Amino acid sequence: MAKPLKILIVEDQFVEANHLRLMLKKAGHAVIGMARSVPDAKYYIAERKPELVLLDIFLSGKETGIDLAEMLKENDIPFIYLSANSNEEVLSKAKLTHPHGFLVKPFREKDLLVTIEIAEYHQQHGIESSIRKELLFQKQLKTIVTKSGTWDDRVLNIITALQSLISFDLVMAVFYMESKLSSRVLGYARTGLHEYQRIGIEELQNITGLKESEINELRNQSKVETEATFYNDQDFIKICEKTPIKKMIASSMNMHSNIMLPVPLSISENGGLYLSFFSRNPDNYNKNHLTLCDRLQEPLIFAIENLISHDKKQDKKKASAENNASRKSTKNAGFESIVGKSPALLKIFDHVLQVAPADTTVLITGESGTGKESIAHSIKELSNRKDEPFVKINCSALPPSLIESELFGHEKGSFTGAVERRIGKFELANNGTLFLDEIGDMPLEMQAKLLRAIQEKEIERVGGNTSIKVNVRIIAATNCNLEKEVADGRFRLDLYYRLNVFPIQMPPLRERKEDIGILARHFIAVYSSKTGKNVTEIGEGALKSLLSYQWPGNIRELENLIERSILLAKTDTIEHIPLPAYEEPKNNSNSNEWYFKTIQENEREHIINVLEKCNGRIRGTGGASEILGLPPTTLASRMQKLGIKRSHF
Repeated sequence: MAKPLKILIVEDQFVEANHLRLMLKKAGHAVIGMARSVPDAKYYIAERKPELVLLDIFLSGKETGIDLAEMLKENDIPFIYLSANSNEEVLSKAKLTHPHGFLVKPFREKDLLVTIEIAEYHQQHGIESSIRKELLFQKQLKTIVTKSGTWDDRVLNIITALQSLISFDLVMAVFYMESKLSSRVLGYARTGLHEYQRIGIEELQNITGLKESEINELRNQSKVETEATFYNDQDFIKICEKTPIKKMIASSMNMHSNIMLPVPLSISENGGLYLSFFSRNPDNYNKNHLTLCDRLQEPLIFAIENLISHDKKQDKKKASAENNASRKSTKNAGFESIVGKSPALLKIFDHVLQVAPADTTVLITGESGTGKESIAHSIKELSNRKDEPFVKINCSALPPSLIESELFGHEKGSFTGAVERRIGKFELANNGTLFLDEIGDMPLEMQAKLLRAIQEKEIERVGGNTSIKVNVRIIAATNCNLEKEVADGRFRLDLYYRLNVFPIQMPPLRERKEDIGILARHFIAVYSSKTGKNVTEIGEGALKSLLSYQWPGNIRELENLIERSILLAKTDTIEHIPLPAYEEPKNNSNSNEWYFKTIQENEREHIINVLEKCNGRIRGTGGASEILGLPPTTLASRMQKLGIKRSHF
């Protein structure tokens, strides 16, 4: 049971609110009030300081529960939505406000208590994670100021340490005096996991095609903000019109959001350091970042002033040979199996680095072939459990009758065919990591047993009567839209929120086009070596065809196509890629609406196309499973779920 909490109920139906109050009181929680509207709720929040809010979405008055949720987020008060409407639209709107849970009416007392426990888990781990990252940053700052090196090196060290707290694709560090920018400009563009390209005046000239005098003129016309401020999307476009230097950076380097972090320095009157972070993501920054900037100012002032003091004591020397235009790491430790440098992928790397050291449950979502299992491996390799077992189970590849035995094991004689005791995946993964692949395909009846095992950290073998304690970190993955599965009654809401403590959404390959050329050359090197063929390059025409294709099978499909292309290549260069036919959506002149296929519809169509090419053959060389990069059993399971029958081919 969760520890006793002070809970506010925001529900405009008295009977339902009172029923909630009785359930909470029975469980030992303290109900500090029952509010029927947002103004009532604000009164209780100001006067009674709740530790958790149960929040109906539709309330009396003009304001909704979603309006109140914004205030709760600002005050760091966890909340759980209550709704009689469980459709996908409501779930999507709820998700945007980042609730700590969601209960669909009517619900059982047990559902309520489990959801409260999950909310408490979310809140506790979220705060712990933030504190841990800030403490680590402060520790890194103290180390940075004691190290020798060029000014550029040390500024870069501070900036790379900030990456885990404020994500960015470009940062500009500029001194200002008396609200005027100094001539000293130093920036860094992120080009890889631990790779940053130096951006000074000379680099800005090359990127923009402007003269130094023209850049300086734009800078002189730009206002210097003295308080932390962020600009997203349309607000960023507006501020760019007023700030010429921002507009230049946005247009030349494809930036769409910005946050300013002034660091006032006591050693210079009305002066300081000006950190301007840019992102290609149009909604990368929020109010929480402003609060964070306030907390970071003091340690940053200390670090920068110490660097300046240290710098003054050093003889003026030219930068060492080590101070290259870019700073590169020789290896992306923990991500060796993942290839790419796109902003979308780098953001995933940042998330992995944040969550890996904790034991937090991770849910990896994304289309088939996007690399979910590789990310799960990276989380394990970067965790404190890296030397412990990593056990995988594919929930879609096993018949429902065997999943329980696979997960929890069975005793001898527990069912027909159980001729000996078997240890399940949970026990095999004890002290390590359990990867539940394709969790969305797990049967409903097994979901309850899995939830119990995760919550209680103990299992019972099939046919056994003894509870076995297990210490396992859970990483789950799925290509399903679990919110839709919940709304349609195929996936348990409580299990979803237990797994979704730290979600990681893998981008499809069509949203990582910057990585297609890198991936293609990587696979050429791998399969040229394996096949013994001297293929080393890809032609311009072939590369263009890869960039224009939509990749329903993502990285796995690209890998298989490159392997086949190497076998077909007659020279050392791949000039043609045997891409499957792809039909562009046709505009119906009789209708103003477009029809967008679901992921499942696209997947079904793609599998059917491949099966037709293979004359219905699944196994063996040239079979559909080889082309799609799936084990035959997994492909058969997907075909069954998507209603594809082999007799059709």
